[in-house]
Amino acid sequence: MKFQVKRLLSQILIFFSANLGAFGLKTGFCYPFFYCHACPASTSACPLRALEQSVYSRSFTWYFFVYPLLILGFFGVLTGRAVCGWACPIGLLQRATGKVARRFKKYKFLNERTTKKIDRYLRYAKYFVLIGLVIFTSWLIGIMFTDICPIGFLTGTIPTLLLYPGKFVPNTFFGIALIIFLLFLILIFTVERGWCRYFCPIGALLAPFNKISYLHVSRVKEETFEKECIKCDACSKICPMGIDVTKLFRDPECILCGKCVTACPKNLIEFKRK
Repeated sequence: MKFQVKRLLSQILIFFSANLGAFGLKTGFCYPFFYCHACPASTSACPLRALEQSVYSRSFTWYFFVYPLLILGFFGVLTGRAVCGWACPIGLLQRATGKVARRFKKYKFLNERTTKKIDRYLRYAKYFVLIGLVIFTSWLIGIMFTDICPIGFLTGTIPTLLLYPGKFVPNTFFGIALIIFLLFLILIFTVERGWCRYFCPIGALLAPFNKISYLHVSRVKEETFEKECIKCDACSKICPMGIDVTKLFRDPECILCGKCVTACPKNLIEFKRK
């Protein structure tokens, strides 16, 4: 079975497992990826909501603060951001929109140097979302991010509206959440894995673990790579996260999708175990 088919099957299987709540299965588990607990079919809880509640109430308890961080840390230490490429349903959605985004990339609105500069700075936005909107906002103002989160709107609000049209009562953030959701759709159709690259706070939590994770993607030994690389750039061109794979060394943006591994004609990119 081809490698990318295995990854697709993994994403589909986990998507269905995340929605077993439709069959009455609810757990106290926190997802190690981004999926809204407000979804009528949701199996588990959103780790960000738990963190927000903990910070807002100033009660850094086991269940609301330590527990979700331990779950994310466990998967992070083992595989870094692999859950983004192999498990997250929003990653699966962006896999579907990726082809459209690649076509859109052909239209040059800015020169390449400016585009790369904007891309480099925008990648820090997800850390601002995590620290500014999830942590500081909950501490200083109140729970807000998960009320305007586009993932919550997609997997929680829309299914609830469809299933219970007469019972849904919009909160004060509904209008803002709708606008952000529409911007989210524009983003993922114009930038390949744009949400993962720039704004996902779960990605921001997992990204630093790429530096220490047991499993990671890397080049082969330096001398071998320099000797055998034919500079075709096939690995970087196919990377959905826009990484320069020829310089890859535990990049925090890598989601371990393995596309570069299968694309390299000289087999110079590989999965490594620490």
